[in-house]
Amino acid sequence: MSFFVSTPIGRVLSRVSLDLNIIDLDVPFALMFTLGASLNALNNLGVLAVVSWEVLLVSMPMIVLATRLQRYYLASAKELMRINGTTKSALANHLSESISGAITIRAFEQEDRFLAKYLVLVDKNAGPYFYNFAATEWLIQRLEIMSATVLSFTAFVMALLPQGTFSPGFVGMALSYGLSLNVSFVFSIQNQCNLANQIISVERVNQYMEIQSEAAEVLEENRPATYWPKDGNVELRNLKIRYRKDAPLVLHGITCKFKGGDKIGIVGRTESGKTTLIGALF
Repeated sequence: MSFFVSTPIGRVLSRVSLDLNIIDLDVPFALMFTLGASLNALNNLGVLAVVSWEVLLVSMPMIVLATRLQRYYLASAKELMRINGTTKSALANHLSESISGAITIRAFEQEDRFLAKYLVLVDKNAGPYFYNFAATEWLIQRLEIMSATVLSFTAFVMALLPQGTFSPGFVGMALSYGLSLNVSFVFSIQNQCNLANQIISVERVNQYMEIQSEAAEVLEENRPATYWPKDGNVELRNLKIRYRKDAPLVLHGITCKFKGGDKIGIVGRTESGKTTLIGALF
């Protein structure tokens, strides 16, 4: 039960609705597009290597630079998607609380206050998503500039070489395949980054799949005898209670005995553990 005590309902709702929706609908298509684009880029690279291996002298540096840009982008984009998921949980939690308490909200005429808070949470949730979209555009722009620069430099070098070094047909074919490789490679990286962002939903759902389960409803080795109890005596010996494994003790060694037939009252100041002790008795 500690999971439900310490976890807001919005976190559970966002994972079983929005994250699962992304996993079921978006991730398969993103994976298919990524595989297709990557195979297309590798196919173009293979054709260039067969036709003219010299083109690889230009293509390989471009691939290395693009990979470094991709890693630089993913370091921030993944964190932005995680922040987006966290703010989305707060939004779902506020929405579920507003729906469950709609009657009370209307009775006290607090609709405007709850609506204003909802709009603030929407803005907080939209911020990381906007920054992630801006980061994606940042990556695409630099990949396209890099591809255009490499292709233009290659064409310029070919134009400066002595006449007759390459045949006109070879020059046209090399440039066309180079352009095709640049376009397919940029598209492949774009799809890979999109897939990496969506995999965050798999990561968030996987966190809940690894939560320790509750104990079984019936533990045969701990079941009391069929004739238990013979009387209503309850005896506590050095009872210590904490709400979670990593939480501090709430009750520090309670020893007492309640005799059958007695009426017992538990008295103490606020936060002294009265409710916890009563819950332990049940």
